[in-house]
Amino acid sequence: MSKCPHSNVRCLSEFELIRKYRCESCGAVMMCACDESIGRKFLARQLEFGVELDTKRAVPVTAGFQPKVCEECRGLPLTPHPMAASPGRTSKIARYYWRELRFEAMKRFEVWSQSQGPGNRTPAEDAELKKKIKRDVLEELKSLHETAPKYTFSKNRPRQIIDKYGVEVVPLNGTYVSSPAKRRAIIMDSAGSCSVEEYACRHFRRLGYRTVIVENEPIHVLFGVFMSLVIQDATDPQNRTVGISDHRHFDGEVRGKIIWILLPDDFGTRGYGVRRAEAIRRHLSTVMCETGELQRLFDLWLGPSADLRQYLSGDRKVQVARQRSTFSLPLPSLKYFGILSKTTGAAVQDGPTCWYTGTTSSSSLKSSLQVTS
Repeated sequence: MSKCPHSNVRCLSEFELIRKYRCESCGAVMMCACDESIGRKFLARQLEFGVELDTKRAVPVTAGFQPKVCEECRGLPLTPHPMAASPGRTSKIARYYWRELRFEAMKRFEVWSQSQGPGNRTPAEDAELKKKIKRDVLEELKSLHETAPKYTFSKNRPRQIIDKYGVEVVPLNGTYVSSPAKRRAIIMDSAGSCSVEEYACRHFRRLGYRTVIVENEPIHVLFGVFMSLVIQDATDPQNRTVGISDHRHFDGEVRGKIIWILLPDDFGTRGYGVRRAEAIRRHLSTVMCETGELQRLFDLWLGPSADLRQYLSGDRKVQVARQRSTFSLPLPSLKYFGILSKTTGAAVQDGPTCWYTGTTSSSSLKSSLQVTS
């Protein structure tokens, strides 16, 4: 039996529900005893292996549960590890307290299930109850955070970022109209009703700019096309064949087939970039060229990269067409500016936020557009 006190541990991944820790002194991999009860009851499959965040490599647990391993049990200040914002998880409470939310929701659903006994509940009824439990727990965590916060939230608010970088604010007045079919804000102007994003684009088009609503779409397309050769390199020893759903069929409400693609087992991690740094550098040195050549390579690699772009959500025709159109812009006069568009006012209290890309031949511009009712 090891006599190591495990006083110096490092978490393999903070985004696992049952976190695993490696002792830097003896190399043992363990879990904190405070997670044992809920782990054994609800998450038994997570107790044998951990997954390294930087490499996605599975690491066997060798020392089981040990006392006083996590920061909280050691009496140390807690380091927050918020989840990224996603549908259903946009508030800071849901993002920062995601583990507490999951654990408490599982416990409460189990208590309710035991109290009901074996019955004829439908999956839909269970799903609805789980949603209610989640809402209740979220409200309780919100109240708890106001009186005894467990985590310190990030202080980078949009207003602070605008002030820090001297971003120009261009206020525009807009007339909101109701749209029962859409949950997004709709604005009416002289050209007809449109989204907040399109309303901002129309304003800058009238000033002579070329505007494109992009969000992350051009990154998905460009990355998939220009990096597919190095990502799916058959000589990469960590590449393996994986299956993904053909969402083009799914989008048409047709049961899709499985598409088999080459993908490194550490793809998407920081470790992948470190491991493949030299191969990436060599590849990019051949890609960096004149605009005309970039368009030729784009068209040449567009077809072979189709399956990888499905995985990256960069395969839709409108995305590709939008990206291809940027190659027609004269590179020497190309200046990009970002527009952060946000609605305010009584009609929409916390409106959508997005980024735009535009071009101008005179100077680069950074600005924030605020649409008010």
